[in-house]
Amino acid sequence: MDFKASGTKFKKTGKKVVPAKAFEEIVQTNRDVLKKSAFLSDLLENLQPHLNNIKKIRCVAIGNFKEDFPATYQFALLLEIIDYIKSEDERDVVVSLYDPIFTKEEIQYLKSLGSKWLIEEEFSENDAIDYESVLYFLPHAPLDLTENILSSQRPHLWLANNMISHTDRYTKAKLCENYPNLSKLVHYLQTNAPPEVKKAHDVDGFATFIPKRKRKNRNNSSKLKVTPSDIDYDSIAPKFKSCQILTDFDEGKYLKEKPWINSFSDLTLHAIEY
Repeated sequence: MDFKASGTKFKKTGKKVVPAKAFEEIVQTNRDVLKKSAFLSDLLENLQPHLNNIKKIRCVAIGNFKEDFPATYQFALLLEIIDYIKSEDERDVVVSLYDPIFTKEEIQYLKSLGSKWLIEEEFSENDAIDYESVLYFLPHAPLDLTENILSSQRPHLWLANNMISHTDRYTKAKLCENYPNLSKLVHYLQTNAPPEVKKAHDVDGFATFIPKRKRKNRNNSSKLKVTPSDIDYDSIAPKFKSCQILTDFDEGKYLKEKPWINSFSDLTLHAIEY
């Protein structure tokens, strides 16, 4: 993937500078907190059936993990996942990371972790035959980056923002126009969602107040607008066959009001099929 060509910028939220304390000590403290959490237990339980297939972890948009509070916790989670795979399957996984904002110190640190840790802007090892071998971890990735990866690669296990709630500010038509691949997957998820979830996220049904002087123009132009019923999802991103949520951590309850603050807000484990 060409991050420069796509103009992708990774904006991190909830920044809180990590104190001048040994980085490894901070990470270990964070890992100890995670080990005791229902969040990590739930995640590892849902990853367990897929462990034999996972050979590589692709982590993008983690941010400055040696400086930012959320990114440090996200890095701690990455280490927990790696160690879990190693303990269960007695093997090391390759870890491919990239974020254009990595500092020289962070790059040097990652290189010091060994040959299994790779800093890769371009990632093309995931193909049609072996697409289930990669776990994608994209903490708080922006929508343009998400769409870019969905378009250019074949992610299967997708640990990132909840696709439905992360896009609920868009109408279905606007989402399809701006992010067609993501729109297709959101459609799959909403089709299989419980009735109350469908209602909560049916953003196309709202009625916005419009001044009287603008109504005539709107009525004339509305004939040209795409409505949800006009969207032919079968023709969009035909490589996708289905998408499901493996866990949203009890609707996010395991993620809220915890020591990690907003480091994992909206995180969800998805499974995409081809």
